[in-house]
Amino acid sequence: MWIHSRKFNEEKNIITLDCKYIFSFLRSDGFNERLLNAELLIDHNFNYTFQMAAFQHEKITKNKSDFFIEKGRPTGKIFNYLERLLDSEYKTLHQDYSPAHLAITDSGNQMFILNFDTESLNVNIIDGYPKSCFETDAELLLFEFNEYLKNWVETKYQDWLQV
Repeated sequence: MWIHSRKFNEEKNIITLDCKYIFSFLRSDGFNERLLNAELLIDHNFNYTFQMAAFQHEKITKNKSDFFIEKGRPTGKIFNYLERLLDSEYKTLHQDYSPAHLAITDSGNQMFILNFDTESLNVNIIDGYPKSCFETDAELLLFEFNEYLKNWVETKYQDWLQV
């Protein structure tokens, strides 16, 4: 069963993260054949829950389900990226990294949500948005972290499939 960790805050006009978590990375394929959605959640004790769902995958996955969940501790690389992002000038990050006035439903996208004591940071990135548009040190770190997590999710997905 999918853990619903996000809700829309009408006052701030953003999606916020449940206070149990400090970090969420949501990856969506967009509108395509597998319709993969994946989320990495990290709580205040730095435990993670990773959940993944894909359309009609019951016959091609190891657990014979279209849903996968895993719990554990973040790898050193994820922990290091997250720590560096929290120590960066994250307030300089834009809320949206996508072509202006363009909705691409068949392109993948990622959403980062970070919970702080008094605020929440919400950042969306559309696949294919060029690295050259990430200029500050915090933005370049976000770009690298995003690329790493996209590959991490894809590896988890490939491991979930039957051999």
